[in-house]
Amino acid sequence: MCGATANGRRAGERGSVTAEFAVALPAVIVVLAFLLAGAAAGAAQLNLEKAAQAAVRQLGRGETEAAAARTVRSIAGEGAAVAADSSGGWVTVRVTASVPGPWPELGGWTLAAEATGPAELGGGPADPAGAGSGDG
Repeated sequence: MCGATANGRRAGERGSVTAEFAVALPAVIVVLAFLLAGAAAGAAQLNLEKAAQAAVRQLGRGETEAAAARTVRSIAGEGAAVAADSSGGWVTVRVTASVPGPWPELGGWTLAAEATGPAELGGGPADPAGAGSGDG
């Protein structure tokens, strides 16, 4: 047993597991940080989708863009930006927001969601009851 310790390892191998762990730990932390940032971005994307859908429904019913913007910000957060367009009987809403990446120094991501829906014709509360109902 020339040069072997009591547990069967050579004297030159002492601490090798610690060194390997020290080398691997930063890589594990980087991967974990990207996974967590990706999960947060995924949750933010879902909120943007919900906000765009809610806003297009509101605008399709004839509500104001200010009301739709308040709804978007309540769902997607104060940093969300809203752009709406209506043409040809359709309403399109695009919602964008920035989310942080795993390291703020490197910047983050800009996410966007878009929804399109029909603009309702003559279905607002100012219309007389029964107007446009097809009865008659």
